[in-house]
Amino acid sequence: MVSERYVLTYINEFDEECKAQFETNEYHSLMELLFDKYFEDWGDCKGRAWCGTCHIQILEGHLSESMDADERNTLSKISDASEKSRLACQIPVNAKLHNLVFKIMDRT
Repeated sequence: MVSERYVLTYINEFDEECKAQFETNEYHSLMELLFDKYFEDWGDCKGRAWCGTCHIQILEGHLSESMDADERNTLSKISDASEKSRLACQIPVNAKLHNLVFKIMDRT
């Protein structure tokens, strides 16, 4: 059986549009996918929703997963967070991410 491949688009810290391919459940979270394939250092708290270093903003598409209290609390402390903000460490890698477009927010 061949696994179906999906693709998402992200805007990196240099405002470059990049594509990422993945399979459902290939990674636990979006942060892990991007860390493994595209970034050297990302996610200071290792996916616990404490630090906000994996802050993204959804530009196109929708995530049906709701935010838990830890993610909501961390985002409330980020000055440029919006209603489109999420923490990549809290987003499961599944088919719902197909064609999602998001921007990785500046961590400085």
